[in-house]
Amino acid sequence: MFKLIRIAIYLAIIAGIVIAFILWNGGDKIRWFGEQSEDVGKTIREKSKYIGKQSDQIKEKLEDKKEVIEDKIDTVVEEAEKRGIIRREGADKEKEQ
Repeated sequence: MFKLIRIAIYLAIIAGIVIAFILWNGGDKIRWFGEQSEDVGKTIREKSKYIGKQSDQIKEKLEDKKEVIEDKIDTVVEEAEKRGIIRREGADKEKEQ
């Protein structure tokens, strides 16, 4: 128990010294850190917008391709049914409903 109290006191003293040193230098370190965090925030915001746009474009392209492929598959299946190559009994029941 006394060890924990002693460690807490040491940490408080060290934190106080660090804060005093930073303030003694006029706060330039704090402003520098703030500027760096703003720059990082701007970069993250820009990159997330760029990635969002790219993912939207990819999604649109995939949806277009999906529609084309589904149309081709339907055409091939209909031709195969007309020629008697395949028979889909389940699909006929679905169409009737």
